[in-house]
Amino acid sequence: MEELKKKLDEIVDFDIKEIDTIWDEADIKTLEEKHNLKLPQDYVFYLKHYGNDYIREDFRFIPSIELPKKIKQTQFEIDSIYGLNNDENRLDDKINTHWDILPYGLFPIADLPGGDLICMGKQGDKHNKIYIWFHEMDVYNVVQVCDSFERFIENFKRVKVENNTLDNVKLSLGDKLNDFLNNASKNMK
Repeated sequence: MEELKKKLDEIVDFDIKEIDTIWDEADIKTLEEKHNLKLPQDYVFYLKHYGNDYIREDFRFIPSIELPKKIKQTQFEIDSIYGLNNDENRLDDKINTHWDILPYGLFPIADLPGGDLICMGKQGDKHNKIYIWFHEMDVYNVVQVCDSFERFIENFKRVKVENNTLDNVKLSLGDKLNDFLNNASKNMK
């Protein structure tokens, strides 16, 4: 678990980490029993020593498995990885919120901007594998991205983050909204 700890220490944004609780086996067992889970040791390690973490803005997750051609992205910004602390990233709450939305056999462990989720398989051939659930796709909206939680964490890579300025921000408006705004600005002159 030393390599996992080293990588987590690199990618977790400790500047905004508010709680530094270490959870014990009883807390994990309670969660497992409540949601009928058998969590892998790498994820248990994360939950015990980390959890409820935001990822540094200059790191992206790059899948270790080739994604289907319909997925145009090759890297993914991860907002937060859930944990046991009682805040907006509490794993128990996220499981309860998404149990009837996610495909059977998956539970959420992290989120991406815009509502997509990183999930873990909880049984069968999906057990302990990591998936992205794309909430806006109608068909085949679950894609495996890693074979384990540790591999998921290992696949975070530092990227150059471009700071947004008026020169590099592109705004795309629908035709109706664009016409409305243009007419409104003419009327204000």
